[in-house]
Amino acid sequence: MNRSRNIRHYAGFFKGDSVVLFPTDTVIGLGCRYDSAEGIARIRKIKKITDKNPLAVLIADQKQLDLLRVRRSRITNLLMDRFWPGGLTIVLTSEQAFPCSGEVNTLGLRMPDVEFLRKIIETTGVPIAATSANYHGQPSPARLEDVAPGIKKSADHIIEFEVNPVGLASTVVKVEGGVVNVLREGTITRAEILDAVGEKT
Repeated sequence: MNRSRNIRHYAGFFKGDSVVLFPTDTVIGLGCRYDSAEGIARIRKIKKITDKNPLAVLIADQKQLDLLRVRRSRITNLLMDRFWPGGLTIVLTSEQAFPCSGEVNTLGLRMPDVEFLRKIIETTGVPIAATSANYHGQPSPARLEDVAPGIKKSADHIIEFEVNPVGLASTVVKVEGGVVNVLREGTITRAEILDAVGEKT
């Protein structure tokens, strides 16, 4: 299949409540449509996590933020412009709850630095709720062959394309009261985040 046919083919994997295993720029992900309550419940069961554990939401471009109805600020826009696409997950509050939401309607949003994956998400037509393809408490896999057999067996589809994940999870930040809080340091350092917004470490 050529590139465009591959994209359409893989986007079809995300129909309905299907759960899909796929590579990203950071680690191997396990995901489904952001609005699939059944798919997200299955992912949580596969990973052995609770409903309180929100899933990240991968977007193709900033236009998809409109679907998610998130509240943005000058600082969050600055972070998006500086680090997207890339390994930064930004926790924002939505005006409504989704199956992948955390407490008080929070969403962890990221735009992956893989054009082919962004094209798949764009062709799917909606953001993808995703998490690392490992059991809770276990290391995040950097290669498909590192994914536990039980997780592979639980997925409806597996997407394979040429990309080399860095093997380190994304950095997670949340902006509160105009201050950036680094909730998890990953591929982007705390110093880089604070430098981007003009804060001192």
